[in-house]
Amino acid sequence: MAFHPLGTAAHERSALSRGRFNRIARRAVWSAGISGALWGSACLLTRNAQPLDQFVVALVVAALVSGSATTLAALPRTAYAFVTMCLLPWIFFFAWQGGSYLTLSLLAAVYWVALIFSIQRVNGTYRQAIVAQGSQIRLSRHLSRLREEWLAVASVTDAVALFDEAGRLVLWNSAMTALLEAPPAQGMSFQAFLALSLWQEQAIAATPPGQWSADYALGDGRYLQTILAQKGAWRVLCHRDISPLKARELSLEAERARAVRADRAKSTFLATMSHELRTPLNAIMGFSEVIRDQYVTDPRRVASYAGDIHQSAAHLLAIINDILDIARIENAEIILHRRPIPMRALLDETARISSGLARRQGVSVLYRGGEDWPLVIGDRTRLAQSICNFLSNGIKASQSGQIVEMLARISDEHRYLLTIRDTGPGIPPERLGDLFRPFATFDDRDAYRSAGDRGTGLGLAITKELLDAHGISITVDTQVGTGTAITLDFTPCVELVRDEPVDELDDQSGEGT
Repeated sequence: MAFHPLGTAAHERSALSRGRFNRIARRAVWSAGISGALWGSACLLTRNAQPLDQFVVALVVAALVSGSATTLAALPRTAYAFVTMCLLPWIFFFAWQGGSYLTLSLLAAVYWVALIFSIQRVNGTYRQAIVAQGSQIRLSRHLSRLREEWLAVASVTDAVALFDEAGRLVLWNSAMTALLEAPPAQGMSFQAFLALSLWQEQAIAATPPGQWSADYALGDGRYLQTILAQKGAWRVLCHRDISPLKARELSLEAERARAVRADRAKSTFLATMSHELRTPLNAIMGFSEVIRDQYVTDPRRVASYAGDIHQSAAHLLAIINDILDIARIENAEIILHRRPIPMRALLDETARISSGLARRQGVSVLYRGGEDWPLVIGDRTRLAQSICNFLSNGIKASQSGQIVEMLARISDEHRYLLTIRDTGPGIPPERLGDLFRPFATFDDRDAYRSAGDRGTGLGLAITKELLDAHGISITVDTQVGTGTAITLDFTPCVELVRDEPVDELDDQSGEGT
């Protein structure tokens, strides 16, 4: 058995208290006996008195004995000592005188016996009262403890239910009632309580008996941690809402996945960029050396080489511009110069810019609509860059002889929409999440066969940031094998014309994003 110093000290204090009480009780017995003997000796003082005087003194002693017996009944031995030592001298005194005094002696003896039984009855009543008072005190303490426990259970945010050794429901808090599909009832069994919610019954039924803890998803976005604790035959069931913790965990996991993807994309970008930069530079150096060293003197071939140098330089400039644009966007340094723009003119400009790429690919570009649009307020260069980016991607994704269409329309909900549709291979659903991610490319698809048409993976990311700065939303509708439709909602840009005069917008030379 383990030694417990506090328990030993308490036991020693209890033993000392009992020993002290016994000593006091023994002293009380002796004191009561001596006091009774003194009162009993009063009979000797009345030995020569008149019978009437003796009778009066005897009645006084009898009254004293009766009152003392009731008072001392809590300590029965003390009461026995006082009554006996007080009455026995009178019994023997009356018997010694003889004659009619024998009757008084007999009455005193009967009175003594009656007092003994009375002391026992009164002592029994005292004991019952003490036991009842102790039980009441213990009950009061127990109820106070239960109240404190109940207040503690009721105040917690976790859903808690307590079951006794028979498996009956003893208490539960309001959080548990709110969580269950049906209200619980006092005294219901553990299994009946589990059946109040299907998810609870299924979750706990699949777990081993005893104490355990597990996390469950309720299907409505909430996550619960269920804990079953058992002490002896008593069980406590607790459901804790861990949705914020789970959401943070999922968010951190998503952030980690995005960081991994971004790191992988940057590694791919650097590997691709080394090729993208070297290819036009090698072409520029190679053709310029041929012209410089006059290996070719034919004017037509020199002009062709000069054209190749110009094309390579333009390609290199486009790459550098993309890198600078994405850097400015990340540092919030892009400035938009907003001006009123006719939508039809914007379509004409973008179709003209993309016409060279369309001819090389053998793709036709058709556009219509925009004449009935009000003026669009935005940065004309950046809007044209964004539309051209979508248009060039559609051209690259299309086969020779196919058509890429731009349609500017006003929807039934009075939204101003521009749709760019191609008939290319489409985008797989699993890759849609990477469509506007920086450094993500789709160069592995058959649609991008020409090395000259490969991108850096920055074009669509830049486009989305520029359109977001204008308040223009993007909707992508694609099917593998059918094509892709990109819809741009220009309504926020058009609504600016209704809210603000064009003259005031003309005065705004720039707006930071």
